[in-house]
Amino acid sequence: MKIQPGVGYNFDSSSRGFTLDTSDPFPSLGAVKVDPLTPSIAGTKVNIQPGTVNRYVPKIDEDYIDKIPPPQLTITGEGYVLVKVTYVADKFFPRTAEIVFVEGEDVPEDTNEESYYPLAKVTPIEDSSPTAYTLGQLQAGSLAVNRLKAGASTAVWWWTPLYPPSFY
Repeated sequence: MKIQPGVGYNFDSSSRGFTLDTSDPFPSLGAVKVDPLTPSIAGTKVNIQPGTVNRYVPKIDEDYIDKIPPPQLTITGEGYVLVKVTYVADKFFPRTAEIVFVEGEDVPEDTNEESYYPLAKVTPIEDSSPTAYTLGQLQAGSLAVNRLKAGASTAVWWWTPLYPPSFY
């Protein structure tokens, strides 16, 4: 059996079993505001709140991020949770996007074929055993991206955040 925290309930598990807290099963509509493409972490697993890139839902591996249960990224060290888009010939803007984890201190540089947009910085918590991580959120909200290329010059990728209502 798999249990995931959700709106109106939470759980805690240990070697002695688990407890389910349902003290507020029907929270008010304004109680929980989670913006699109917001990452959250539990241990070494990252979930991404559903959102869109160019009006298309991104995937983690082969699964769309709005799938139930949601797909998860596995964190392996310090790095970034990124949106990755890939150029497709004869398309003005990318029609697919992936959510990926890239280990390292820097976001990969854009190329003619791929671009990356950081959603969060992953940092290990010092002296934690097993290693635990924190997320520094860098972006919230759905995104739009265009690829601009003229002649032999390197492509330029133009990302635009589509801010959710909580940012206004």
